[in-house]
Amino acid sequence: METASFKDEITWSRMCKFLPFDLDGLAVETGALQRRRGVGDGNRLLRTFCLYGVPNASLSRVAAEAKRLNLASMSGPAFFWRVVKGERFLASVFEHLLEHACDRVETWKGLKLFAVDATALCGPGAIGTDQRLHVAYDLGAGRPVQVDLTGREGGETFRRFLGLGPGSLVLADQGYGYGPGIVPLLKSKANVLVRFNFYSIRLLDSDGLKITPERAESMLSPDPDKTIEFEATLPGWDTPVRIFGARNPEGEGVWLLTNLPASELAASEVRGLYSRRWQIENFFKRMKSLSGLDSLQTRAGPTARSWIWIKLIIATLAVLVGDELFPPWGHPEAATAVRDADDAERSFARGEVRPDKYAQETQVQTRNQLMGSVRPGAQGNLPGSVRTDRHQGAKRPSERTKKAKGKNAQTGNALETMP
Repeated sequence: METASFKDEITWSRMCKFLPFDLDGLAVETGALQRRRGVGDGNRLLRTFCLYGVPNASLSRVAAEAKRLNLASMSGPAFFWRVVKGERFLASVFEHLLEHACDRVETWKGLKLFAVDATALCGPGAIGTDQRLHVAYDLGAGRPVQVDLTGREGGETFRRFLGLGPGSLVLADQGYGYGPGIVPLLKSKANVLVRFNFYSIRLLDSDGLKITPERAESMLSPDPDKTIEFEATLPGWDTPVRIFGARNPEGEGVWLLTNLPASELAASEVRGLYSRRWQIENFFKRMKSLSGLDSLQTRAGPTARSWIWIKLIIATLAVLVGDELFPPWGHPEAATAVRDADDAERSFARGEVRPDKYAQETQVQTRNQLMGSVRPGAQGNLPGSVRTDRHQGAKRPSERTKKAKGKNAQTGNALETMP
C-alpha cells in the first residue's frame, strides 16, 4: 500500500511480524470474511481496512484505491458492509498488537506505572459525546495496554482495568475518584493514586464520621506550596487510605488519595508522581491531531466503531515499527529510518498521501502543460506567478492536452484524491 504509513511491501512485511499469524483464519472466525468475493484473504482485507484510516478517506475512494493496488475488487457499498462486519476482526487484531506493547517498562520503586483515562469522540454535527474511548496507558512503554470502546453511556471507572493487577500503580483524575470504583481496584491488589473531591466520595475520619467538603476545605493551608496529609477510612476497604490536600494557584483545593504507605510514597513526592499522568493526555492529543481520531465519519453509524479500531491499529503499528527501526531494537540504518519516519509523520499529520517518484514527475509535467511555464514577475503580478494569458505569449494548449485535462478532471490521480 502506498500511503504515508504503509509505503511499500517492505514496510508491510515489517508490520506483519506484529500481526496475528493467521489473519485469514481470524477474519473467517470473526465473521469479517464469510464471503471472499472481491477479497482474496484476511491479509488483503486488513490492508484495505487500513486505507480507510487515511485522513479524509471515503468508502468509494478506498474501494477505488484498493482495486488499483490489487488488494480487493469491490464497490463503495460493498466495502461499507465489509467495514460493518469487520468490527470483531479489527478489535481482535488490535488486542493482539497490545501483546507487543509491554517489552519496555518503567517502574517507580518497583511498581509499574499506568495512567487510565477516557476521551470523548464526536461525529459530524454532534451536540455531545458519540463514542467514548477508555485507555490504560503504560507510562514506561509509552503505549496503551488496554482499551475499551463504549457509547456515550460508558462512564469512567476503575472496574474496566482490574486486570492491571499486583505490582502496578494506577494514576487517574477525579473522574475515577469515587468509592465503588476504587475499592474493586484495590481488591485486585493494584495500587492507586487518584484525584477526587469530597462531593463524590464518602470518607470517614478516625471517629467514623463523614468528612464533609466544608470540613476538608477548612483544613487546607492558604499557602499553595504546603501539602497536608491525614488518614481516612474508605467504606469497603479495611486498611486506612492516605489523603493529600493542597491549593492550586487559583486557590482551589486539590485532593489525592492513595493506599501506598508513607515508607513508599512521601508527601513531598506526591505532586511530582501524579503529574506523570499527563502523558495519557498527550497520547489522546496525538491521536486526535495526527490521526484525526476526533473526526468520526459518522456519529453513531454502523461503521463508526470499526473506523476507531482501524485508527488505533494504524497508530500502534506505526509505534511498533518505529521502535524496530532504531538500534538497539532492530535495523542499523538509523539515518534512513529517521528520515523515513520524519517524512511519514509530516505527511500523516497533514493528511497527505505521498505518490511515488514516477507519479510526481508525471504530475509536474502535466501541470506545466496545462498551466504554462512560470514567468518572472511583471507589473501587476506577484513575483514568479504562473502566467497563462495569451497576450503574454503563452501557447494555446494542444488537442491532446485538452483531452488530458478533461480526463484528469473526471478521474484524477488515485493517490491525489485519497486524502
